[in-house]
Order: sequence, then structure tokens, then C-alpha cells
Amino acid sequence: LFSVQLESPVLIAAIFISGIGGTFQFGFHISVLTSPSSVSTLVNTTCLHRYSISLEQWEVTLIWSFIVSIFCIGGLLGSLCAGRLSSAYGRKRCLLLNNLFAIGGAGMMLLSKTSMSFEMIMVGRFLYGINAGVGLSVHTMYLVECAPKRLQGIVGVSVATFLSMGKFSGQLLGISELLGTEDRWPWLLGFSGATALLQLITLPLLPESPKYLLLDRGDRQGCEKAILRLWGNRDHSAEVEKMLVEHASMNGVRSHTVLDLILDQTIRWQLLTILVVFTTLQFSGINAVSCMKLVHEDIVFGSDVTHTLTVYSYTQENLDYFCFLIFFVFCFLSGLFVWYNVPETKNRTVMEITPHFALMTALHTFGILSTSFMRQSPGFDFN
Repeated sequence: LFSVQLESPVLIAAIFISGIGGTFQFGFHISVLTSPSSVSTLVNTTCLHRYSISLEQWEVTLIWSFIVSIFCIGGLLGSLCAGRLSSAYGRKRCLLLNNLFAIGGAGMMLLSKTSMSFEMIMVGRFLYGINAGVGLSVHTMYLVECAPKRLQGIVGVSVATFLSMGKFSGQLLGISELLGTEDRWPWLLGFSGATALLQLITLPLLPESPKYLLLDRGDRQGCEKAILRLWGNRDHSAEVEKMLVEHASMNGVRSHTVLDLILDQTIRWQLLTILVVFTTLQFSGINAVSCMKLVHEDIVFGSDVTHTLTVYSYTQENLDYFCFLIFFVFCFLSGLFVWYNVPETKNRTVMEITPHFALMTALHTFGILSTSFMRQSPGFDFN
């Protein structure tokens, strides 16, 4: 990777610039809103000032839950629109326009406390969700298409890296010594506006995706110029011809819906592989790291009946550092299943891999959004 940086620093810049406005935003928002106290206080204060009533705890919890979950709704809408938007406007322009949602959401967050309006937080979270849904898809598309074939794997890993950096930044800035205070929490929730503005300023300096220029717009000259900037000053005509051959091989192939993929028996093993991987991931013990004590919530039956929503605390208490051992069999069987059934992806293009893993992105997005909702639910205490 260092040699590539010497040949063309533009590719390295593309990784960082697209990352701060892509999956970084998504990771930041699924970790930043974990403490309900400040927002709950604003909800109570708003209703008391506006309607002269004090909300009961269950009413505050209901509003807080809606504030948290509306991010998932926005993410769903954003991910559904990402494909069409990236094809219509291009990967680069789509990322640029996507920053407007983050900046708008940040404005809502910053003004919510001054305006004494928790509804502005709802709107801001919804806009953040759209930004995260679009960014998660288009960021991946843009980076993989900008990278040469031999580096697509390592460049693709940066997508998850920036997602983790976003989670870390949300937790770090949320501590009481920084922005996690009663006075500064609007700045914490509006921090994404700064990263979006940074990408909005720097991304125009980068070229558009070469594959988009060649295959969607038919601009071979623009494609070659973009490749020279991204990959260095060498002869890349062979790579351009490979793109054209791949595109020609895909002509006439009908696009499939999710229902078609589920009913198609020819990819039944691939679908089963994805389900097994994501199911066994939940048995890997990773949730035990966060859920270190009992989680109780009164559901349906009233406040006198306590329901235990997890058993991880019992496991951790009895097995201590060896609590992961009970999940070893699931991880081992999952590894064997993947080893013998997952098709090889090395030295294969995205277009060649896509028919085998068409559901991966949809299930991954759904899984992350579901986990985000569960982690941020007010009934869960992770401290």
C-alpha cells in the first residue's frame, strides 16, 4: 500500500475523504446517542413549557424510543434510494449531495435545545438516517470502483475501518470531559455536520469513479483521465478493456428482486450461507461484552412484573473470562460451513461476485440497523 501511495496519493486521499462522510457517519450515529438523560430532560422541559404538563416516565420513554428508532427508518429509505441516486447522479455527486442531509440534521440538533423542541431532534435523526443509508452503500461503491483490481480487497476493508472509527469517535466525544455534558450535548449530536462539511469541501478535488464514467456515461476519455489520477501515470488501457468486456458480459442479464433471489434454487446454498453466518455471529459472544449485567424492562404486564431480557450476565458471572467457550461450537461449525460452501472471491471482479452475494448488502444493513436500535433502546443499560 505504501508503494501505491508513492505512485498515486490521490487514491489514499479518496479513501480518507470518502470515509469521513461515508461509513464514519453511520458508525458515529449508532454509538453517540446512548445516554437518554439529556434528551429526556429536553422532552420534559418542552412539554412543561409548551403545554404546562409534566410527562410520566412511560411517555418520556415512548418519545425517546421514537427518537432513537426513526434513525433506522431514515437508514432504510436511504439504502433503498442509494442505487438509483448513484446511477443517476454518479458516485461522487451522490456523496456530495448526501452531505446536505447530514448538515441539515446537524442544524436541527444544534438548534433543538435553544428552540426547546425535541421534534427537531426527531427530524435531525431522520435526516442522519438517510445520510447513513446512502453513505453506507455509495461509499463502498465509490471506493471499490476507484481502486485497481489488485487493491480492491484492502481498499474495501477501509469501509469497515471508518465505521469502527465512527463508533469510537461517538463514544469518545460522548464522555463528560468532552461533549457529553448537559450544556454541550447539542454540539455532540451536531458533530456530524463538521465531518460532512469537510467532505463537501474536499471531495470535489477527487475524480469521479472510472467505472461509472465508462459504463454509465460512456465517457472513455474521462475514465482514462480519472484512472491516471487514481492509479498513477502508466498505461491502463488493458484495465479499461477489461471493464468493457465485463460490461458486455453483463448485458442481457435480468435484474432480480429480493423475492426472486429467495425463490431461486440455484443460489439456495449461497443464501443459506449468509443466514448461517449472520445467525452464528449472534452466538459468538460479542454481545456479552456490552451486556455485562441484567437488563430488565417492564413489558405489557405492568411495573410489578420484571422480565429478564438477557442471560449473558449469568454466563459472565459464572464463567468469568471463559464465558466465550460456550459459543465455541457455534463458531467452529460456522467456520466449517463457510470454508466448504462460500465461493472463492479472490481475483474476481465485483460483477462476477455480485450474483452469488446479492443479498449480503441488504442483510448486513438490516442487521446493523437492528443492532443499532437494540443498543440504543432506553430499556437497555450498557454502563
